Amino acid sequence: MKVGFIGLGGIGKPMAINIAKSGFDLTVTDLREQPLNELAHYGARVAASAREVSEISDLVLASLPSDLVSEEVALGSNGVLAGAKSGDIYVELSTISPGLVHTIAKKASDKGVAVLDAPVSGGLAQRLDGTLSIMVGGEAKTLSKAMPVFKTFGDKIFHAGGSGAGASVKLVNNMLAGINMVATMEALVLGVKAGLRVETLKEVIGASSGANKVFEGLVDKIYLHSAEPSHGQTANQGLHTIGKDVRLANEMAQNLSVPLLLGSAALQPFLAGLANDWAHKEYWVIMELFEQMSGVRAVSNTHLTLPTSDLVKISVVAVS
Repeated sequence: MKVGFIGLGGIGKPMAINIAKSGFDLTVTDLREQPLNELAHYGARVAASAREVSEISDLVLASLPSDLVSEEVALGSNGVLAGAKSGDIYVELSTISPGLVHTIAKKASDKGVAVLDAPVSGGLAQRLDGTLSIMVGGEAKTLSKAMPVFKTFGDKIFHAGGSGAGASVKLVNNMLAGINMVATMEALVLGVKAGLRVETLKEVIGASSGANKVFEGLVDKIYLHSAEPSHGQTANQGLHTIGKDVRLANEMAQNLSVPLLLGSAALQPFLAGLANDWAHKEYWVIMELFEQMSGVRAVSNTHLTLPTSDLVKISVVAVS
């Protein structure tokens, strides 16, 4: 099977590398030269466009940042369907709206091309190790054909249902994760301003009813890792990506007339972060907003610029 991959960002590049390392005949494309050179090092063929990738491949995967980009890559004049052949498979790994998935699937079906929406979940370690969770929408027989490729970058593969089901469950999951992210930041700021040490908060909450995977991972990210990506690198969990997912979940709820009391509130700090031009920073940069609103510096390595008189001077011991 000849495989194509479009979009070599922080999520897509590790997946493409794992596909290449597994021995598949792989063709890739991206707007940036650096990740293309990295994939070529692993034996991948470099193509100039999504259409060229599709013309060469039997199965094409795309990992892209937004509905707008996904629509253009799939349906544009130089896109995947323009070069696809009857019997091909197109896999949309991006977290996009279920409505767009349905549109792509319908137009692909007219050409005899099967579509799977298969967004993924997992951190950097899971991307590198090939142990992501994959949530798949589409026909079971199409999933069966794509399974050997999925297994190169995922070890928990769920068939969520028909077309759009993968996108829907990913949005529900990421909305819940976004709520937990915001709640964790609020809890840390409250605890620090109440005079508690971060180590104490982490230890006690981690062993109590407030614990969850987001809390466990986010505390270390906030206190040990800068929200500024390394020079020349993209964010691993960028504010733009997380904020986009929470926004899409709210839009899905609006379309279905489902009130989201917490989901809608959780969206607001992400929107505020985007308004501050933090789109390409790691999402935990919004901890600065909670510090500013509370008049406390809870994180010693943030870039917050508040007058010293406005800050409560509390010593924070970094988590080891």
